[in-house]
Amino acid sequence: MPEKARKPAPLQKILCISASLEDHDALRRILAEPGWRIISANSCQQAIQCLCRDRVEVILCDANLPDATWRDILSQIADLTNPPALIVAGGEPDVDLRAQVRALGGCDVLAKPLSQEQARSVLYAALNSRAAAPAIA
Repeated sequence: MPEKARKPAPLQKILCISASLEDHDALRRILAEPGWRIISANSCQQAIQCLCRDRVEVILCDANLPDATWRDILSQIADLTNPPALIVAGGEPDVDLRAQVRALGGCDVLAKPLSQEQARSVLYAALNSRAAAPAIA
């Protein structure tokens, strides 16, 4: 009896917004497996252009960008139907930053440089929380 064809897992799109090329490269290394597509932007303006072209599940955003902050990105995605989960990346994250991000609707905070274990854990948690959220029509 022939084996049933498996349906491929959906492609998870992540928008990485950082002026640092090292951040983009680190995320690509961390998620170097099928099923992930990383879209890169160096600024808020580039990120908005990417969001107009692509639907993403998660945004990994530097706390401070050349032309904006993570709060500006959060306000840009707030009116989207099923907005992507926002993860803020910065230096050593403190309790205050994590509390601010979560209070304003963001998902979590990651320390830089990105570690594989922590980044994967936070990214998967963001995807799971987004999948569990009710879809808004």
